[in-house]
Amino acid sequence: MQKRRFWEAKSPKGNRRLVIAETAITSSILSMAIMVPFFNSIGMNQEQIALSQMCFTVVAMVLNIPMGWVADKFSRKWANILGDLLCATALFFYSFANNIYDVIACESLFGIACALSQGVDSSLLKHFADKDDPSGKLFKRSFSLARGLVEIVEVVVLLIGTPIGAISFRLAIRLSMISYLIGAVLSFCVHDDSPKLVSKHKNPFRDMGSLTKRCLKDSALRLRIIAYAIAREITHGLIWVFTPLLTLAGVPLAIVGFGWVVNSVMGFLGTKLAAKYGSKLSDAKIFAIPIALAALAGSIMFFNLNIVTVWLYGVFGLVRGWNGSTMITLVKERAKPTEQATVESIARVFSQLVYIITTYFINRAADVELRYSIATALLIFIPLAIPVAFRLRSENSRKYRVASES
Repeated sequence: MQKRRFWEAKSPKGNRRLVIAETAITSSILSMAIMVPFFNSIGMNQEQIALSQMCFTVVAMVLNIPMGWVADKFSRKWANILGDLLCATALFFYSFANNIYDVIACESLFGIACALSQGVDSSLLKHFADKDDPSGKLFKRSFSLARGLVEIVEVVVLLIGTPIGAISFRLAIRLSMISYLIGAVLSFCVHDDSPKLVSKHKNPFRDMGSLTKRCLKDSALRLRIIAYAIAREITHGLIWVFTPLLTLAGVPLAIVGFGWVVNSVMGFLGTKLAAKYGSKLSDAKIFAIPIALAALAGSIMFFNLNIVTVWLYGVFGLVRGWNGSTMITLVKERAKPTEQATVESIARVFSQLVYIITTYFINRAADVELRYSIATALLIFIPLAIPVAFRLRSENSRKYRVASES
């Protein structure tokens, strides 16, 4: 048993609060609303923005499973601390970027940082929640609370960051470091007594490969990983065209930041709806309902984009909030306690692979005509989502029949 230091939380509840606070404060970047104008100011178009994001995602995807394995085997707490510190470092260098090559270097550093810390927060949260309530209900409530706070913090950050960005893009980017430095301090105060992964092979890469293979052989877990990837990415690639869509629809640049605030408020509403109704719905409905809403809102915006309909982008925020609160919990429920970070890393790798493939086409379509980015996203994801929804529904029906027969 790891000895508790005097600065570390003394109870599962105290540790949960620290993890939730760290999750919320490090999930939003102060300069997010002005990043596209910043990219444009150094000569980047939508296609180049997509390429920079693809570089970030490739780095994170390649390192996700190894870093998840390291966190599970050695220390989830220290993986989080190092990830936060590297994010702060990346933002410092980002504030001096002058071209796409500088941006790619910073995004690559971000990729390393995210591979270290992504999946660790929720794994620690599940561990501390399960200590007080092994049924899993407390974890779902705690995770929904964390996601709700993420959206609230994002609103606050946008309200602060957008005016600063109007004065100086680079100052806003540099000040974005603060939240990650605070996150590192909060993580330092966590007492990580979560169970450690026990290697089955001496070669760590063979151990990672064996674990990944075993997870993907589990049909129920594999289906939820695919569902998670689709649900996460259906709105992800469109974030880079939100500001251009607002300006195209006639929203004055001075209040574009307000659009981001509205989107975050809708995200918060999505987390609250997920907390209230998510446990009452089948996995198939949890997945399909937000996909259908995104398809409806996106179709209206594509066929008639104006200063009124552009606010339907808020539905994407609602969907993002709902999916962020529900989909990863469906994955983690199927994972062993010692493999939580690694399994989430596997899910994120699959999600990032989807993002790499789709974000280029979405942003390339935006360079032709902004509205085409919405159509491209829908044409990619809706055909993928339909069979997954039916598979989840079929699985639920089989469970119901087995329960009835027994």
